[in-house]
Amino acid sequence: MFTWVFLAALLLLFVVVGGPLAFFWKRRRTAVLRSLIVGYPALALVLVFGIAPYWLAAVIAHAGTRPMDARLRDTPASYGLTFEDVSFDADDGVNLKGWFVAPGSRRAVIIGSHGLFRNRVELLARLVPACKAGYGMLLYDSRSHGASNRAIVSFGYYERRDVLGAVRYVERRYAEPASRPAIVLMGVSMGAVATLEAASQSSAYAALILDSPFSDLRQTVTDHVRLFLGLPRFPFPDLFIFWYSRIAGFDPGLSDSHLALKKAKPVPLLIIGSEGDERIPSRVARSLYEESPAALKRLKIFGSDVPHGASARLHPQEYWEMLQSFLSEALPGSDP
Repeated sequence: MFTWVFLAALLLLFVVVGGPLAFFWKRRRTAVLRSLIVGYPALALVLVFGIAPYWLAAVIAHAGTRPMDARLRDTPASYGLTFEDVSFDADDGVNLKGWFVAPGSRRAVIIGSHGLFRNRVELLARLVPACKAGYGMLLYDSRSHGASNRAIVSFGYYERRDVLGAVRYVERRYAEPASRPAIVLMGVSMGAVATLEAASQSSAYAALILDSPFSDLRQTVTDHVRLFLGLPRFPFPDLFIFWYSRIAGFDPGLSDSHLALKKAKPVPLLIIGSEGDERIPSRVARSLYEESPAALKRLKIFGSDVPHGASARLHPQEYWEMLQSFLSEALPGSDP
């Protein structure tokens, strides 16, 4: 666990610095040892529960695409697809960059929203088969990620405005309602939450696909603190939430997939999870599935070999067959 490695390194520093000092400064040895014994736990507490929650909250609020994803150079052309580089504004004016592939034989466009620290490439491979089957797609870098403009990152709450901006882009592109394709909203992880939050505020979509959505922000923070930092449920998560709410400027309690689902249209819904997801347990997908009032809803839980958001990468054929089956049921009017 990261926290224990950090504390061990800090202890080693105290021993390396304080040990020789106590050994050679014989007249002050007792005072030095007392300072070491008191100083180490005091500094550890200040760093872990004082500085770290604020620092981590600031890092997340200003997050961007991680280096390994930023180096990815695939585009739709890498898969033989014709596409356009596009630019549009989110609902609050943040400029976003993306790719648009026009629909072919299917009269539908899938808007794809990626996860935290990722970029539009995350959804590219999973939607290429859909494009080759005649569906259109709009993939974009969410705020502060990829080539899009910088803005506060919020685990999906502000990112809903990116999704709404993407919807309006498609609507403006097809100004005549008669020629407008159906819109499918799809997201992975943070993108799934942004998609659901946007769906709670819009009616301009015909289906929803949620891959690895989290339940609510507070629970997600608690789970990730335990998983990555090895810390208990209290007090680090509460301290993080305290600072994050002030840096990001919104109430984290508003980011709740269950509340958003209640407000969303009861359109056809596909929810995807996996037993191997340690970050977001599969019970979240099952719970959202049970709560949905949609007449047509599908739940797919991949096995224990699939970590967070990796089902399309590890089982590409099964993933596409699942999407194909769902889209055919959800959008019968999109058939040629």
